[in-house]
Amino acid sequence: MVATALEYTGRGESARVYNPQNELLFEVKAEEDIPFGNKIALTRISKGERVIKYGAPIGVAVRDIQKGRMVHVHNVRSAAVDIPENIRIEIIRQMNIREED
Repeated sequence: MVATALEYTGRGESARVYNPQNELLFEVKAEEDIPFGNKIALTRISKGERVIKYGAPIGVAVRDIQKGRMVHVHNVRSAAVDIPENIRIEIIRQMNIREED
């Protein structure tokens, strides 16, 4: 399960998810910098597992994703858009995304 960062979340900072009643649902420590608008893994996601956002599948993990890591084109294949490999590589380069340690 993932959530979208509504503000920049630096490595070591907490990301929190609340329901409409303002009750805390999840709190996870960012294991890397998560830029505004990007997704953070709220739980560990195994390779081959569907990635869920807002209760709906958005893609499939192409590698294991640890809780607190950024979820993007480097570790998920989109269910909606088949991103060409050269575009995927350019996104990774421009965002300076590093593979997980």
